[in-house]
Amino acid sequence: MKMVFTEVMGAKDRLRDAFPDDELVMFDDPLDRDELVHEAEGATVLSVFIRTRVDGEVIDSLPGLRMINTRSVGFDHIDVGHAIDKGIEVTHVAEYGPHVVAEHTFCLMLACARDLVDADRSAKEDERFDFHPFRGIELRDKVLGVLGTGRIGSEVIRIARGFGMNVIAYDMYPNEALAREHAFSYRSLEEVLEDSDIITIHLPLTDDTKGLMGREALKRMRKGSILVNTARGPIVDEEALKDALDSGHLRAAGVDVIADESDPGSSPLIGSDRVIMTPHIGFFTGEAVERMLEHSIDIIRSFRSGSIKGRVPVEYVTASRPRSG
Repeated sequence: MKMVFTEVMGAKDRLRDAFPDDELVMFDDPLDRDELVHEAEGATVLSVFIRTRVDGEVIDSLPGLRMINTRSVGFDHIDVGHAIDKGIEVTHVAEYGPHVVAEHTFCLMLACARDLVDADRSAKEDERFDFHPFRGIELRDKVLGVLGTGRIGSEVIRIARGFGMNVIAYDMYPNEALAREHAFSYRSLEEVLEDSDIITIHLPLTDDTKGLMGREALKRMRKGSILVNTARGPIVDEEALKDALDSGHLRAAGVDVIADESDPGSSPLIGSDRVIMTPHIGFFTGEAVERMLEHSIDIIRSFRSGSIKGRVPVEYVTASRPRSG
């Protein structure tokens, strides 16, 4: 069986050991559309990561493809609906350790709340050891609005309770058992935006969530509040966010994702003193990368045995597909 892997991050030997009798084509880097179609000709399995896009044109050009696997939780870089229509299984790593991204969420949250980057720069570059410009805010007793209460969002809620925060949440599919366990309530999106001191985004990118945090949504947020996004960049209207920060309506934003990560210089958020930005590193620990690889190997093996693990959640695929009427 021919299997193509992109963005393998040093895992070639591990993949050869896992699939010794198969034809493996492996790349350290992402592939563009033409490269992907050329290299995956005749492939049965395509395993990618977040920077290799698998759109309808790629799918139509690979008639022998039977499974697309992404070694990530998110799958917005794959035209899932088109693949399913073609009878292709689409799988993802539903859980490689949600605490990893949740931890980074709090890293960004604390950095925004305590002006960490500016304080570090002042001490090191300006050689000023003066606390006066850096009056922060505490997390304890603040209201945290969590948009999306899946695996990562629920882990964020667990950590927030440890900080003594009050949690409210929005989700298309409320998890009432989780709400009872961690003593939080679900509200409408508008109520969460209006009543929170900090908003953190943990939603998948779909047609419904793209641009969700636009100009009107940002205006609804409390004056002086903080926005954190470790989900997907296009959920936030970056131009509107920059305006909300420049006007002083929002205190700060912490982002691990932007709309076009292949061209970060195009982001309006670049250069803003009120934005703390990291280059999509929320997932990126040695332990998490290893777990993602192991889960993907297990998923591919399950495909071969006829009992497939890790299918993408149908409810989000359905929600993201065009509606008639």
